[in-house]
Amino acid sequence: MVRLRTLPAVCAGIPALVAVSFCGAVFGAAVLGFTPAFWQGGPLTLAEAAALRDQGEVARLVEGGDDPNREYELRPGVLAIERATPLEAAVAARRAEIVNLLVREGATLNESGWRRLHCLAMETGAGDVVRAVDELRPAGAPLLSCPE
Repeated sequence: MVRLRTLPAVCAGIPALVAVSFCGAVFGAAVLGFTPAFWQGGPLTLAEAAALRDQGEVARLVEGGDDPNREYELRPGVLAIERATPLEAAVAARRAEIVNLLVREGATLNESGWRRLHCLAMETGAGDVVRAVDELRPAGAPLLSCPE
């Protein structure tokens, strides 16, 4: 017969047992060379790293030779678009700090690129992103209203 004092202790231990079992299974699979499905996906593109706010990966990729001005493909689920430059991905993901990092790492904008990015930033409604993009406005570029 199970005592009433033992039952709460057993119930309290079940979540810990489940967690340890899960970690053990993942570790065992890794030791045997099996990669869990949630670890699969391959390396990030520069635009994906920008959208996912991975500053270290953004810096590593640029230092490794990736072009911060090029357009990259995006995996489904990263953003609602299929291709983007790293700046576009950072703006669409509302990541002002990544916009600033990309500029420090060599991303540039011409007048039409800035206008497109400015309108995208306005669409997000994130004030810090709008300010970060507006700081990139090329000299002499007119501040036009964005299409609704």
